[in-house]
This record gives sequence, structure tokens and C-alpha cells, in this order.
Amino acid sequence: MSSFGYRIRCRLRLHRFDSNPLRRRSDRIETVAVLVSLLLFVAGLWPAAGIGRQAYQDGLRAELAAPYRRAVAAEVVGTSRPAEPSLGGQVRTVRWTAANGTPRTSQVMLPSAVPVGSRTEIWLDATGRPTDPPQSRVETVTVATLTAIGVMACISMILLVFLVGLRVLLNRYRDAEWERAWSLADQRWHRPKQG
Repeated sequence: MSSFGYRIRCRLRLHRFDSNPLRRRSDRIETVAVLVSLLLFVAGLWPAAGIGRQAYQDGLRAELAAPYRRAVAAEVVGTSRPAEPSLGGQVRTVRWTAANGTPRTSQVMLPSAVPVGSRTEIWLDATGRPTDPPQSRVETVTVATLTAIGVMACISMILLVFLVGLRVLLNRYRDAEWERAWSLADQRWHRPKQG
């Protein structure tokens, strides 16, 4: 028998409703709290899915903004500023040909590994200025999934803190009851010293 399975069975036995005379009122309160927490956890799946769905729809809107952005081939013609490791790249001067045939230059952030003189792809907005690339489907799905998981993690942490706090309070109450019971037993069984 595995120790994990044994522990699970013990926990399930601890939190059940039965007519066991040894089960205290505090044990029943803890069982109700565990059941309510499980129900709240399951009920929390709906808002988490809704918030994840909203994040997914926001991502789809960001993806659909792509028609207003277009990719063009540009040549790296110079370095504007030294590399900044915190930004993950370097500001570079690039040159490309606009849709009307005029040459254009601008500064964009590119990876430091892109050498001067090479060709790269940059994204332009509706006005022809460099902009960030549109959000990809992988980013949309990742953000939506992580958002839903994050909401469930927050719900789980709140419920866990509630259960741990309740257990601490109930254990204090149980300890006080235990001391009271031993005090009564000591008074009942105490024999006066014969002298």
C-alpha cells in the first residue's frame, strides 16, 4: 500500500459525516469548510474560463489589427545607440522603400546579432511608420491560458489561506477543550494525600 494513497484515505475518513461519537463539533465544522471550499473551487472554474475567454478575444482583436500593419524588407544601415541588454536588442537605423517608391529611413529596435548591411523584416502601421509586429496566435492562446490558470491559482490560494486559518483556529479551540477535559479529569480523579 502506498503511503500517498494511505494518507488520502485517512483524510477522506477524517472529513466525512457519520455518527462517530468521537467526532467533535470542530471536526464537523472543518468538514463543512472543506466541502464549501471544494464547491467554491469548482464554481471558480466558470469565472476563470470567462476571464480567459476575454483575454483570448482581446488577443484575437490584436491579431486582427494586423491588416493595418504590413511587413516590409528593410536594410540595416547603421547603429544609433549602444546595445542595452535590458531591452534585449539595439536601436538600429533601417532603410526601406515605401509603397509609392520613395526611400524611407527610421530607427527600430533589432536584436544585437543583426549586422549592419543585412536585410531584415520590419512592420509598418497604416501611416507607414515602423511599429511592433502583430500578436501571433501562439501568444493569444498562451496569454488566455495563463490568465485562466492565474485566476484559478488566486482562487486556490484564497481558499487555502482560509482553510489553513480555520484549521489553526479550530486547533486552538481543540487544545483548549483538551486542557479543560484533562483539568476536569484531574479534579475528579485526584485523591487527597493521606498524612
